Amino acid sequence: MAMNLSMISNYVKSKWSKGVGSKKIDVTTKDIRLLGCFGNGDDIAVCPALRPSEVKMGKFLCNECGCGDKATSWLNGTEQEYTKLDHPYLSCPRKMPGFSDYEPSTESDDVQETRKRTIELILGDDILSTKNLIKPEMSPEEQKKNNEKPCPSCETKTKVRQEIVDKLKAEGLEANFKDVKFNTRFRKLWFEDERIKKIISEEQQGEGKKGCPSCERKRQLRQEVALELADSGLEGTELANEIAKIAKERFRKEQSS
Repeated sequence: MAMNLSMISNYVKSKWSKGVGSKKIDVTTKDIRLLGCFGNGDDIAVCPALRPSEVKMGKFLCNECGCGDKATSWLNGTEQEYTKLDHPYLSCPRKMPGFSDYEPSTESDDVQETRKRTIELILGDDILSTKNLIKPEMSPEEQKKNNEKPCPSCETKTKVRQEIVDKLKAEGLEANFKDVKFNTRFRKLWFEDERIKKIISEEQQGEGKKGCPSCERKRQLRQEVALELADSGLEGTELANEIAKIAKERFRKEQSS
């Protein structure tokens, strides 16, 4: 599933709220979130959007938020692990209690609204009247970070990525980077795009404007890898591709840890 702009925005807000020290939401709010996602095994069934991970047995994820099947998007884990539900700021596609975009249930007979009403009844008025428990907000510091001017390079890459995904989808290819055919076609279109060529050129020459923390970290990783490969014998395009490949892998590992 391709992430739309709203999903990307909510994901970024969640990452900001985690912060450098990996701050976690309070235990009570996390329990409310767990109830909304997993039910209670009695009068509240699991959320229809809940899906088991295909990557790791025993892990579960939301099939509607668009975050994919990876460690950072799993909803359950041990006390030592940092799960998606630990983020202080977190969006829910169904706007359930405990999430930052929570909206009270309506009188509709819709199955989703009925399930939400049941959860609200179980929580009770005392909990529902405590705003920070049922609808946690970002701290002023986090809001300031989130309101900072977006990184132009990230915005361009996001736009190009979505355009390519949409183009390939129209050709009958689903967005699956593990699929060799999709991945090969995506990479070809990506590196042929003039906007991406310009960004890559600026990054390699150190002429790009200072971007977001992710851009800066990627730049640092590329410099580190370039030094490591200085005596590798690789040159030109082959060297540039190897630097980009290794740096990308390291960045992904950092983000999933």
